[in-house]
Amino acid sequence: MAKERNFFTNSAVILANGDFPSHPIALNHLENNKIIICTDGAADKILDIGKKPDFIIGDFDSTKIKKSNRSENWIEINDQNKTDLEKSFDWCIKNNILEITLLGAGGGREDHLFGNSFTLANYYDKVKCEMITNYAKIICVKGKNYIKSVADQDISIIATEKIDSISLDGLQYTMKNQILNPSARAICNKSITNEFYIESTGKVLVILNHIY
Repeated sequence: MAKERNFFTNSAVILANGDFPSHPIALNHLENNKIIICTDGAADKILDIGKKPDFIIGDFDSTKIKKSNRSENWIEINDQNKTDLEKSFDWCIKNNILEITLLGAGGGREDHLFGNSFTLANYYDKVKCEMITNYAKIICVKGKNYIKSVADQDISIIATEKIDSISLDGLQYTMKNQILNPSARAICNKSITNEFYIESTGKVLVILNHIY
């Protein structure tokens, strides 16, 4: 017997309309028992593989599915000041879904990847979110954090704002109470063991590249 979905737990998968998940890590999240929310045209892609999303959110300018074929789980939000991803985050917060795995946020247009990354940072104080692309896991952190990794894993850190002080330990290249501006200065690092430490006064994106 198929498992019934446990609606409105505090976690969900949001599938954005970028490259469809193909890496095993991303696919594993898509196949688990969380609620699946699609942003607009991402619904077309998941329906094409025979999987039904629980909710579809957006202004529906990307989907090719006719309005007459949409059900009540299509939630139309026509706010042109927000992206479909931001609308989906807002809907999750309103419904007490505060842990999100974001898939399909990379690939295609590079401006969408940049925008989605900043959305991750902008909602840092409201939801716990990790972005899983076909190439990496991306999280936003601030303060003191021990982050799980794999030895020799490629790690990059990008500031989303001016960081007055950042320290890194457990990576090939360490930092100690240094200033970090939004730049490429802290990319292309490597984890030494299965965990590293980061302490930052502001929000930074941590990119953990898949090792296979």
